[in-house]
Formats: sequence, C-alpha cells, structure tokens
Amino acid sequence: MILSGALALIAGCAFIVVACGYRGVDIWVWDWADVTFSSRYRTRWGTPWTSLERMRLQFGFLGVGLVIVGLVAVTR
Repeated sequence: MILSGALALIAGCAFIVVACGYRGVDIWVWDWADVTFSSRYRTRWGTPWTSLERMRLQFGFLGVGLVIVGLVAVTR
C-alpha cells in the first residue's frame, strides 16, 4: 500500500509540474503528444487536446487527484 501511495504521489507531482509549465515541460508534453498519437486521436492541432490551456487543466486536475489518493494511501 505504501508503494502504490508513493507512486501516486510521484505521478501526481509530475502532472502538477506539467500543469504549471515549469521550465517548458508543458510544451515538451504537447510536442510529444503531437508525434505519438495516431491520426484518429488527433485534433486539427495534432494533439488530443484542443488547446494548451485545456491540456494544463487536465493535467492539473489529474495531478491533484493523484496527490490526494497518494496521501490517503500513505497515511492509512
């Protein structure tokens, strides 16, 4: 249980870093998604997201959720 909580905390923190745009990591994720996703998942911008702000919001919400889950798992 501790290991899964620690992994959730690490992933949550990484997602929050992307959401905040620390040192351009959000642009790196945007470019990675542009190269990785196949044509059926792409929007006209080339990524699964319609804008950079929407991507940041999704990463932020998921990051906060993972941090909460990780804290609950570690403290139980």
